Amino acid sequence: MGAMPGVPRKGLRSLLLLVCWQLWLERNARMFQRTERPAHALLSQIRDEARTWKSAGAKHLAALLEGV
Repeated sequence: MGAMPGVPRKGLRSLLLLVCWQLWLERNARMFQRTERPAHALLSQIRDEARTWKSAGAKHLAALLEGV
């Protein structure tokens, strides 16, 4: 996917990092706090966090998320 024309490589890497981080946090919540969110809530959290990163200045991620 990173070799596709028009897909910003750095933005894709940032998105991958963001998703891995959110999955790690969810895993920790399930293991240590015995709580879990449904998949749609996790996806919503990932979207919200991506918007936060975008507003914080992640310009490559912002280019990838245009229209989202």
